Amino acid sequence: HEPRMQALSDDLAAQGLRPFHTPLGVMLDEGDPRSKCIRCATCDGFPCLVDAKSDADVMCVRPALKKGGVTLVTEAKVTRLRTSASGREITAVEVERRGERLHVAADLVVVACGAINSAALLLRSANDRHPRGLANGSGLVGRNLMKHQNGVMLAISKKPNPTAFQKTLAINDYYWGDEEFRYPMGHVSLVGKSNADMLAGDAPAFAPGYALDQMARHSIDWWLTAEDRPAVENGVRLDGEQIVLEYHDNNTEAYDTLLRRWIQTLESIGMADHVVPHALYFRKKIPLQGVAHQCGTLRFGTDPKTSVLDVFCRTHEIDNLYVVDGSFFPSSGAVNPSLTIMANALRVGDHLLERLR
Repeated sequence: HEPRMQALSDDLAAQGLRPFHTPLGVMLDEGDPRSKCIRCATCDGFPCLVDAKSDADVMCVRPALKKGGVTLVTEAKVTRLRTSASGREITAVEVERRGERLHVAADLVVVACGAINSAALLLRSANDRHPRGLANGSGLVGRNLMKHQNGVMLAISKKPNPTAFQKTLAINDYYWGDEEFRYPMGHVSLVGKSNADMLAGDAPAFAPGYALDQMARHSIDWWLTAEDRPAVENGVRLDGEQIVLEYHDNNTEAYDTLLRRWIQTLESIGMADHVVPHALYFRKKIPLQGVAHQCGTLRFGTDPKTSVLDVFCRTHEIDNLYVVDGSFFPSSGAVNPSLTIMANALRVGDHLLERLR
């Protein structure tokens, strides 16, 4: 923690809460001269110009290309998956690249387009054997879309917050509820430090830049996540080539309660030093466009009637087709799903190695 965030952590701990250091995918070891991270103010929500984020490009794609045995095809779009006459195996992946149509074949095909686009690809690949979309005998391809109940809150402080690398503290004390609300609420963590340009997107057009700059300089910025429950009516469908998301909020009471609890918590830790009492809590619920935590559209399970994928993320109906991204979730907890997606991909990778042997 930088000093201001350490003081905040100490104050929360003094109230009996258990703040912890947020696990982050950044290459940061302050005792190692090879450490890439420079703890800048443009980490959260920005590309890293010094390659210090442990993203798929830096940690997976580049090492794989260096090792060999991998071909990366750029400027390409997969438009369709082709099956055999029986519909039991994928025979070709149809690709558009620079105006040319290509067909790529393999013994095993792994789709990992993200929960929305993976479902859309299977729907787009419908044929005589799979008239409702590939592997859609259950009718669940594209159904049960989840994206979490997410929101941001700016707590405007009396004194400036000079923190640059702010996203270092999180709280799960309300995850399973409390004495007044017996149901899970969710997760609270700091986000990257806001600036005037970020705030301008949600501010009235007439808001002066000076005011936004002062808000950013005095803000402590929070992220709140509540569980998004699977609902069959929430999902992905196609309207021609257009992807359409159909979504109705659920579990909003848990999110709203978490927001109220967190404001009460901030009010209890010495607002004279931290935040103006009973005022200046700016909050925004992330709308449908915010699908960074998308999952659930091709849920896995043991029963082909109630799931699309088996326990190794192979489609029940197509022997050589796997889906390895957030699509497989049957439900979603109230934390970022990335680590679970990664862990599952490694698990499925081990299974594929055994199958290939």
